Amino acid sequence: MKSLRPFRAAALTLVIVLTLCQSVLAATVSVKRGPYLQTGSSTSVTVKWRTDVSTDSCVRYDTSLSSLNSKTCSSTSTTDHVVKLSSLSSNTKYYYSIGTSAGSIAGDSTYFFLTAPQTGTTKATRIWVLGDSGTADSSQRAVRDAYYTYTGSRHTDLWLMLGDNAYSDGTDSEYQGAVFDIYPTMLRKSVLWPTFGNHDSHSADSSSQSGPYYDIFTLPKNGEAGGVASGTEAYYSFNYANIHFVCLDSTDSNRSPSGAMLTWLKSDLAANTQQWLIAYWHHPPYSKGSH
Repeated sequence: MKSLRPFRAAALTLVIVLTLCQSVLAATVSVKRGPYLQTGSSTSVTVKWRTDVSTDSCVRYDTSLSSLNSKTCSSTSTTDHVVKLSSLSSNTKYYYSIGTSAGSIAGDSTYFFLTAPQTGTTKATRIWVLGDSGTADSSQRAVRDAYYTYTGSRHTDLWLMLGDNAYSDGTDSEYQGAVFDIYPTMLRKSVLWPTFGNHDSHSADSSSQSGPYYDIFTLPKNGEAGGVASGTEAYYSFNYANIHFVCLDSTDSNRSPSGAMLTWLKSDLAANTQQWLIAYWHHPPYSKGSH
């Protein structure tokens, strides 16, 4: 019988080489934004992040932190990475890491998400709602810290941003300072559902779905998370448990009764069967003061 030692030695060498390659990868590729979670449903979630150099994209994930055995990749070389994970189990906690086909570059026990329950399920739901939050100063951080203290270990199932998410003009760099640098841990574990505000519109356009707001967020224009497809990321709907959420664009889309947004809204509301309905948009129905 031939000795297995050469084969074992070769296998050990391969493991060492792969480990070294991943260490080198982590040292040469830097995560500049995220990861952050988008368009979550009971069976899918989209993971996004930004790196300093262009690479392909891979998300490794599983229900156990010690064995991320599932993997979804994109071969496109980019600095702004978008990976959709599909065929997930509902109401299930998944751990994940982000990286490339060569290995992971970021991931630990704080990198996880909890998929939505099956639509129609009754579930106590924790929703964090922030309006005009994007000041990138001590006041914004104080509001954040107050919520973190209040919620404690209770998981935030989803969170909403009600527009003017990054002052003063909603530029990419302002979003970095007012969103990604302020909420890194929440972004990586709870799906964010934003709204378009008038300050966001200074650098983005709803009719063409262009500009930083629309580049940064991936929203369910095709009904990927429930509700009727709107055909645009400017306004959309989704389901979570027995709640139906409707996000409208009060800033830049046609708001006439016969316009596309309200025509879609009528169809979406007529099709809704969930027990709870939450509708949100940027402008308040009533206001006091300079506005």
